[in-house]
Amino acid sequence: MKRIKNRKHVSICGFAALTALAVLFASISAHASEAALAARFKYDDSKPLNSRWAGLQGNPYYNLYKVIYDSGNGEKVPALYMEPKAAKRPFPCVILQHGYSGSKDNAKTMGGFDMAKAGYAVFAIDAQYHGERRKLGKDMFSPDIEADAAAMVQTVIDLRRAVDLLQSREGVDPQRITYLGVSMGAILGSIVSGVEPRIQAPVLVVGGGDWKTLLAESRIGPAKTIRTRIEKGQMGDIDEIAAELSYLEPLNFIGSISPRPVLMINTKHDTIVPTSTNKLLHEKAREPKKVVWLDGVPGDPTGHIPPLKEMIELALEWWEKNL
Repeated sequence: MKRIKNRKHVSICGFAALTALAVLFASISAHASEAALAARFKYDDSKPLNSRWAGLQGNPYYNLYKVIYDSGNGEKVPALYMEPKAAKRPFPCVILQHGYSGSKDNAKTMGGFDMAKAGYAVFAIDAQYHGERRKLGKDMFSPDIEADAAAMVQTVIDLRRAVDLLQSREGVDPQRITYLGVSMGAILGSIVSGVEPRIQAPVLVVGGGDWKTLLAESRIGPAKTIRTRIEKGQMGDIDEIAAELSYLEPLNFIGSISPRPVLMINTKHDTIVPTSTNKLLHEKAREPKKVVWLDGVPGDPTGHIPPLKEMIELALEWWEKNL
C-alpha cells in the first residue's frame, strides 16, 4: 500500500471540494426559496386583457390616453398612458408607480412630462385602494395586515399585467420596458422587478426593506397607528406583524433583479422610509447596482421627498446607458 506523501495537499483539495459543494447547495437552496416566494405572484397570462383606450387632452410632447385593463382575480385596473409625439418608434416605456395615498395622475407631476419629452412612453396605474380604486374602509397600509398583504400582492400582479399590455402595444419596444417607483412604489418595485424579468434597469426612489424596522420607526401615519394599537394591546407585536408580511419582504426580492442593473435613489435624512431600511435594501441588491444619496427638498420636515429635477435627470441618464 502506497503512503500518501502530501497529506496537506489532499486535505486542502478535499476542503476546497466540500466548500464548492456547500456553495452550490446554498445557491440551489436560495434559488428554490426565491422561486417559492415568486410563486405567490403568478397569474394566468393567457386570459385576455380586454383593454380599453380613450384619448384625453395631451400636450405638444405627448398624446394622453385613459386605459382600463383586466388583471388577475377579477380586478380591472385604471391607468394613464403618455405616448411621446416626436420619438422614433419603437420607443422605450417607463412604468411610473406612485407612492402611498397617490394615484396614476401623479405621473403628470412625477416626471412623466420630462420622460415623454425625452422620447419615453409612460404608463401609470392606480395601485389597489388608490385613485379610482379607492374603497371605503380599505387601505394598502392599515391595522388589517392580511388585507394589506392581499392588496400588495394584487398590485404586483397588476404591474405584471401592465407589462403584458405594453408588450402588445404598437409603438412600444417590448425589450425596453422599465420601471420607476417612488416610496411605496419603490417598495413594491423591489418585489415586482425581482419577479418580473421583462422589466429592465429599474429605478427605485426612496424605497427600503425590513418590515420590522419600517413599522417600528417610520413617521408615516399608518405605522404610527399600528404602534398605538400595539401599545393598547389591540394588535400583536411588531415581530408578529413583520412575520405576517414576510412573503412580501423587499429584502427577499431585490437580489433577484440581478443580472439586470438597478438604480436606487434615496434622501439623506428620510424619516418616512428610514435611511436604515434604505441601506438594508442596498446591501441585499446584487451587482450591477448603483446607489445615489440626495438632499431632500427644502421645507419637507420628513426628509422623504427627493428633488424631482435631479431624480429625473439621474433616471434618464441611467436608462440611456442601461436600457
